[in-house]
Amino acid sequence: MEKTNKILLFFAISAAVILTDQAVKFIVRHKLTEGVSVKAIGNVVYFTYVKNRGAAFGMFQGGRWILAAISLAVAIFMLFELKFFLINKPVLVGGALLFGGIIGNLLDRVFLGFVTDFIDFRFWPVFNIADSCIDIGLLIIVIYLLFYDKKNSFG
Repeated sequence: MEKTNKILLFFAISAAVILTDQAVKFIVRHKLTEGVSVKAIGNVVYFTYVKNRGAAFGMFQGGRWILAAISLAVAIFMLFELKFFLINKPVLVGGALLFGGIIGNLLDRVFLGFVTDFIDFRFWPVFNIADSCIDIGLLIIVIYLLFYDKKNSFG
C-alpha cells in the first residue's frame, strides 16, 4: 500500500472513531439522565450516563486541563511519529484507534469539562467508545512490539 494511502487510511479510521464516539456521546447526554441506568443487553450491559471529570477509573478528578494537555501532547507526538504507525496494517489500525480515542475524549474535556461515559458492565468502571478504542489500539501495538517486531523485540 502506498504511503499516501496509508496516511489517508489512518486519518479515515481516526475520523470514524471520533465521529462515532462524539455522536453516541451526544445522544447519551440528550437521551439519558445522569446516573440512571438502562438495560442494554440483558443483565450484562447497561447504559449509565456518567460525567467523568478525571481519567481512567475516575482517577485525577478535577485535573481537566492537565489531562487535556497530556492528551494533546500524546496526539501531537503521534503525528510527529506517524511513520511508525504506517509500518503495517495492524499497527496502522491500532494507531488510528488510539489517536481517534484520544481526540474523542480530548474534545469532551475541552468543550464540556468532563468525559461522557456510558457503557456499564457493573463490575468495571463506566467507560465509552473512545476509551475502548484507546485500549484496543494500545493492545494491538503492544502485541506487535512484543511478538512480531523482530528488531525491537524484548524476547
